[in-house]
Amino acid sequence: MRRENSWCAAIASLCTIVGACSTDGPPDDTQPDAATGVDATDADASDVQDVGPVDGQPSVDAFVTGPRFVRTDTTLVEPQWRETYPVPCYLGDNTSCTSLRMGGGVAVRDVDRDGDLDVFLTHFEAPDVLYVNQGGWRFEPRTMDALPEFNFSNGAAFADIENDGDPDLLVGTVGEDRYFLLVNDGRGGFDEVGVTRQVAQVETDGFFHSTTSSCFGDFDLDGFLDLATSEWRVRRSSVGDSRNSLLRNRGASAPGFYRDVTTELGVRMEDVVRAGAWGFTPTLTDVDGDGRPDLFVAADFDSSRAFWNEGELFSDGTVEAGVGTDENGMGSALGDYDGDGDLDWFVTAIYDDTCAATDSCHWGTSGNRLYRNDGDRRFTDVTDEAGVREAGWGWGARFFDYDLDGDLDLVATNGMRHPPESTGFLTDPMKLWRNNGDGTFTDVAAELGLIDDGVGRAVVTFDADGDGDHDLLITHSLDAPTLFRNDVADGRAWLEVATVGTSSNRDGYGAVVRVWPTEESPPMLRVAGNGCGFLGNTPGTPHFGLNELEEVARVEVYWPASDQTQTFTNVPTRQRLVVTEP
Repeated sequence: MRRENSWCAAIASLCTIVGACSTDGPPDDTQPDAATGVDATDADASDVQDVGPVDGQPSVDAFVTGPRFVRTDTTLVEPQWRETYPVPCYLGDNTSCTSLRMGGGVAVRDVDRDGDLDVFLTHFEAPDVLYVNQGGWRFEPRTMDALPEFNFSNGAAFADIENDGDPDLLVGTVGEDRYFLLVNDGRGGFDEVGVTRQVAQVETDGFFHSTTSSCFGDFDLDGFLDLATSEWRVRRSSVGDSRNSLLRNRGASAPGFYRDVTTELGVRMEDVVRAGAWGFTPTLTDVDGDGRPDLFVAADFDSSRAFWNEGELFSDGTVEAGVGTDENGMGSALGDYDGDGDLDWFVTAIYDDTCAATDSCHWGTSGNRLYRNDGDRRFTDVTDEAGVREAGWGWGARFFDYDLDGDLDLVATNGMRHPPESTGFLTDPMKLWRNNGDGTFTDVAAELGLIDDGVGRAVVTFDADGDGDHDLLITHSLDAPTLFRNDVADGRAWLEVATVGTSSNRDGYGAVVRVWPTEESPPMLRVAGNGCGFLGNTPGTPHFGLNELEEVARVEVYWPASDQTQTFTNVPTRQRLVVTEP
């Protein structure tokens, strides 16, 4: 039964493969081999246009004063939270109400498998809703009947945990005693099985969850998706670990059933921070290029961590890597912004020079961090050089190529009730940083019409209308979400590479996709499943902007779990290429 009082929780197919070959070992990402697959078209690679931005010469100025992002009217109108600040706290612990300011969960997936992406939104004190994409910017709301009636759901994530071809759904909570797991029955319905699948992480002592974000990934390469969850909450004497957890899928013996391996594998967040564990955004993605997904966590109070996957255990390499200096890590985004073939790390935090000048702030205010990956598990802080330090009270962030010019741009949301004792809000303009192709970024959000004055939380990028570019959905801690249609890149070329695992997990998470626009150009890198963000989750399907190219010279997909590589040559652009693991 839903509680009558709103109380608060602890602190905190589409395209057929036309040619492929398999070889042992990862692809050579510097010296293109002779194409060994069947050509996707009869066109010769020498006919492919060599357009500036793809080779590092951006030319986006023509789009700044022309097409823009357009705020759309949709049926996504349910507010995240109907209360007003200050948040009422019926438990009598004012600090425990802080978690309620961090709501706004969203997960995106093609749930009905009709070829377009649907949107699941969590709410406080209102039913969660799956909005089914009907095309034409129409979303049909459907309540999730399998979810029991409860208060304060938050970060959610879709994943095929059983490898049966349909997406299942994890829903976290703020102020409830458990997580919820909805397993897809394959007939359009869901069954809630969180307790029996050992995912619920039930609290038994009157303490409650303060869920932020969750992320699926196959860290042990057994072909089944494991799960990382994060929470922002104090450690109480009566409570053991927080629920910043790593759960292992039991795999072939019991697909979709889980076991908590947090302590066993060495990723306890309580071991690295005072008084509790303050996780905001976990990501399971291979960052050091050894094929095994690592666990990177953006977390509050100087506790962001880089846990390297060593095979049997994880090792905490934060200090040695030169990361974790962000003071108040909240949002997290991984992407190869500089085009050198490895994943860099952007972490949102708090930038507030006004607050820093007073005695009312107890937190760091030095802003975001951009860590450039230098290889060998080492990073360099290039925040100021890149020009991405200031974004107010930062939350969600994503790398994506909004203008389809071939390099990754960066978007971030922000907002907070501030200062803590007031009823006012801190709402700086959200950021859309255009990649200038030389290691620097320029904020073009206002120029392109990307103006959002709400208290932003999650941001997800996905192709809502099927035109090949990525649109933006932003959630808020109080208001309904905002959906922006991307008109900036109309007419430019793109390629999406959807991976389907066989020996690997069915979703293909962890597959490494490289695209050579021409034989002479360096490859572009994306990793399938890299769609985890603060309160926001997408499939992370590799997506490439290709400017004016009508075909690319080569596409390679490397499968770490089976150590196989597939190669496709002369591949037409403006399509979704579905690649199935041999």
